[in-house]
Amino acid sequence: MEVIDNALYSALELSTAPQAQNDYRPQQKSSKHTTYASCHCCPDFWMGYGDHCYYFSMKKKNWNSSLEFCLAKGSQLLMFTDNQEMNLLKSFLDEGFYWIGLRNNSGWRWEDGSVLNFSRVISNSLVQKCVAIGKDGLQASSCEVPLQWACKKVRL
Repeated sequence: MEVIDNALYSALELSTAPQAQNDYRPQQKSSKHTTYASCHCCPDFWMGYGDHCYYFSMKKKNWNSSLEFCLAKGSQLLMFTDNQEMNLLKSFLDEGFYWIGLRNNSGWRWEDGSVLNFSRVISNSLVQKCVAIGKDGLQASSCEVPLQWACKKVRL
């Protein structure tokens, strides 16, 4: 490591081998001389697990703005297919809630139109049409509340 102009820089050499399937570490920027022709990597600041990359925001936005962010990154607001994946993802979360791709549209439906059929959404008001995930599970909220969000996409 060397200090240049009061900024700390470190050289990082990355293997060109495919990333391990259960690598939870955020991706680091690589040298412009390194090629990744066979790498199934996730973008910077995304975490890889299995065949997917996950992004957990630090900022807060309403549900629609969160959806727009994910779509602009070639991803979707987080959707999961079973309790096992949901519990795994809850283990990544800090305190607080993260918007996911689930809302009340003639019942609790994912953004792809499929019905939530493996968990329960805690809701205490009819105006709570969007869903966030926290350590304790799925919680309905007004879609206008600014929360952090989570995106998911297939590894490239």
